Amino acid sequence: MTGQNYEKLGFKAGIEIHQQLETHKLFCNCQARITDEDPMRLIERHLRPVAGETGEVDRAALFESLKRKGFVYHGYDRESCLVESDDEPPHDVNREAFRTAMQVIRMLNCNVPDEVHFMRKTVIDGSNTSGFQRTAIVGMNGFLDTSSGRVGVTNVSLEEEAAKIIKREEDKVEYGLDRLGIPLVEIGTAPDIKSPAQAREVAEKIGMLLRATGSVKRGIGTIRQDVNVSIEGGARIEIKGMQDLKLIQKTVEAEVERQLSLLKIRDELAERQARIDKEILDVTLLFENTKNSMISELLSQGKTVFAFKLKGFAGLLRRNLYLEKTFGKELSEYAKSYGIKGFIHSDEDLGKYNLTREFLKLKKNFNCTEKDVIGIVSEEEERARKACLAILDRAEKATHGIPEETRVANTDLTTSYLRPLPGGARMYPETDVKPISVTEDLLKIELPETLEERKEKFIRLGLSGDLARQMVKSRYLGLFEELAEEKIDHARVADVLLNTLKDLKRKGNPVDRIGRSELKEVLKKLDKIPKESTTGVLEKLSRGKSLKESVDSVEFISIEELDSIIENELDKELIKKEGKSAFKKLMGPVMARVRGKIDGNIVAERLRKKIEELT
Repeated sequence: MTGQNYEKLGFKAGIEIHQQLETHKLFCNCQARITDEDPMRLIERHLRPVAGETGEVDRAALFESLKRKGFVYHGYDRESCLVESDDEPPHDVNREAFRTAMQVIRMLNCNVPDEVHFMRKTVIDGSNTSGFQRTAIVGMNGFLDTSSGRVGVTNVSLEEEAAKIIKREEDKVEYGLDRLGIPLVEIGTAPDIKSPAQAREVAEKIGMLLRATGSVKRGIGTIRQDVNVSIEGGARIEIKGMQDLKLIQKTVEAEVERQLSLLKIRDELAERQARIDKEILDVTLLFENTKNSMISELLSQGKTVFAFKLKGFAGLLRRNLYLEKTFGKELSEYAKSYGIKGFIHSDEDLGKYNLTREFLKLKKNFNCTEKDVIGIVSEEEERARKACLAILDRAEKATHGIPEETRVANTDLTTSYLRPLPGGARMYPETDVKPISVTEDLLKIELPETLEERKEKFIRLGLSGDLARQMVKSRYLGLFEELAEEKIDHARVADVLLNTLKDLKRKGNPVDRIGRSELKEVLKKLDKIPKESTTGVLEKLSRGKSLKESVDSVEFISIEELDSIIENELDKELIKKEGKSAFKKLMGPVMARVRGKIDGNIVAERLRKKIEELT
């Protein structure tokens, strides 16, 4: 698809970037981190849609409500409180998060409202206990310059992160409240992006700008890119959940191919005069003696079989749309929204299902011609009926073109149907959060240095060029900058952040559980902690030990004790014979006695001094 003329296709795209901030939660003081601890409490909820400010119920919310799922929330000791469980009103807005948002809008050349108001955005997929997400627009009408031209920034918002999915079941979803309420900055661009390559460039530039604040989280899941894509004659499709910059361009290219294929199917259906009658028949009795083991098992559980006809669709369901994904799979995704595994249709090889006999009878019952397709769904009656109607609805839309919808990105560059594209009906005012007046002092906020400027500064602090480059891209950038003015070994601090913690995590230690303040204190004490003991201190912190316990576990020795040990290990005859070269032979025995109790550089310095005195 890279050879496509995207201008000729009428390609348009806009990007939404969602970035978690490195601070406490947005509406309480709980720690903003993901935990692997067992929950302290479980909460069960059912959610239903409500009318938004326009008086209408949002179509995406209504779609979710039809699934009739229950939700179970896992509450934690330090990562959630009554605010996250929706049993207490939100506290005042996290000012540190608001300050970072102000920096972002300044860097994106946005206009700022005189007063910031939070709104409630209806979300009843269970991702928020309250049934809505709190969000506020803090900047509008900005821009970002790229190699392919200027891209407008329509809005910058400050909002709360959704809860984390732990487990999905047929009628229930379990969520973790540790992620709910983490502050997010959302940046939305205008549909000014002219190609998939420019989409990746915009995402990369915004990502670097966010990192420059020094206040954003790093790692998988902390930033998400959603892309809205359309071509002439197609429809706006929102692709959610792209976390890897490398995949953005190829996923968008694949979406263009998908839309082109669906437009060809639309035209072919028009030529065939295809239509959807939406007639559904209960054909359970026809399958009583089926040789298909899957359907036989479902019938033994009391499930039903429903059948339907797609007039004029023969051969199209097995047609490949893009990347080995067929039109039949596209229809199947609508059915899967209701918790079924899929459907079987006459465009498939029915022999492998042992269903040839049954489908011949179904074709007679529906008065089918060779141009028609028969499909069946087997499930609990209500669920099966809804799944059939969903397939028929999607098939009918195929006769008109491409429906607007929200799709989720897959790792193989394909996308899957998630829900209808939401509209403006899901927004209404938040009554529990006070408006924030945007004063002149807030607008005078100091802008952060660029990443290139920071890299040069870090080199001046003693970091190598490679270490400095890694640090400006690291999740610990903000923390390292806080220590820049401290009289410490900055190169060693950087090594601990970039290498020691990574090694500990690779060995299974939950280093993400180390609190920011605890980690900062350890880094400030590095001159007193032997290099060989640093790993042990951090490991204990990650396992839940207090800062005092972790540091006190290290057995330190004084300079006087070190000098005494060096004196006992000195071989004066060796020094007399080899002079300063005796250092290498003496360093080993001394380190064997003091390793982990004092920094090796200090040992080397004291040993060299003693040898010099004797030569």
